[in-house]
This record gives sequence, C-alpha cells and structure tokens, in this order.
Amino acid sequence: MSISSSAFILLLTITTIVSGGGNETPQQVVTRYNNYKTICTGLGYQNVRCNAGKQDIAFQSSLTKNLYNLKNEETVIFDKVLLNEGNAYNQRTGEFTATVEGVYSFNWKILSSAGKYFVTEIVHNGNPIAFNHCDGRGISSGYASTSNQANIKMRKGDKVWIRSQKGNGRFAHGGYWCDFSGYKV
Repeated sequence: MSISSSAFILLLTITTIVSGGGNETPQQVVTRYNNYKTICTGLGYQNVRCNAGKQDIAFQSSLTKNLYNLKNEETVIFDKVLLNEGNAYNQRTGEFTATVEGVYSFNWKILSSAGKYFVTEIVHNGNPIAFNHCDGRGISSGYASTSNQANIKMRKGDKVWIRSQKGNGRFAHGGYWCDFSGYKV
C-alpha cells in the first residue's frame, strides 16, 4: 500500500470519527469544524484565505522630461506615477519590486525624433529579458515610436526595470510620450 493510500485511509477514518449526525447543536458544529482544522493542519495543510495572493498590483508611469545620452545600462526612470496599486513601483529608482510571487506582465513604450534613437531593455534582477529598439535615424522628419511587452515569473522581492542598452539611449521624448507599466496576472 502506498503512502498516499495510507494517508487517504487515515483521513477517511478520522473523518468518520469526527463527523456527527444530522441533528447537531451549533456548538457541536463548531467543535467538529475545529477537529477538521486540527487534522488538516496536522497533515500539513495551511489555512489560506480564498483571496490570498490576489491583491491588486498594477502601475502606470510616464517620462515627464526628455532624456539625452544615457550611459550603458543606465536605468530609465519613469518619474510620473499615474497608478501604483500595491506600491510596487518606485519613481525615484525606476524599479518595480514584486510584493508577492507570481507572473507579472510589463509593457514599455519609447518615442524618439527623426535622426535620433533610444534602445532599451527590460531586466529582471539585472538579467536582460527583452529589448526595445526605437530608431528614427532612417526618417527625415517626424517621430519613431516602439513598444514591447514581457511576462516574467517573479518571486517576492524580485526587481524589474528598464535601462539603456549598450549606451544607445540617445534621445527619448518626455511629456508623457514614453511610459512603463505592469500588473500581476
């Protein structure tokens, strides 16, 4: 007989012992519930609220001023926070910190001018995940715009941010044209 079969038989036996008849007083129902709870806890089950881990985590941030000539791997700080449910985005550092484990979805958009370019990457704990190559060098007027999206499995305390890629952060428009957002799936 396997361990899981033995555990099932033990649980079935205990359930039979603690279950009462159909005509129980409220106190008997509470006692029976407490017995079940003790048994389940003893078997390693945890008492978790139904909405545990489902708290709202979402942010939306924008760039208010133009950025010029960022260094290699310099963090792009989207300084205007429009939404920060769960307080996971830090507008001073530009970093998003996971408050709970889970899968998170991120999106970032860059706008540059004709003749300019701005190449970025999203990083998870310092490791590049995806790139965004906004290049207006091939156009004589107007603007170049790009966006990218990444889904990242994160543990509590993990960090994600946007940074310039290989010193190619030459020009990005401020005035809310560039943004970084994310949410827990």
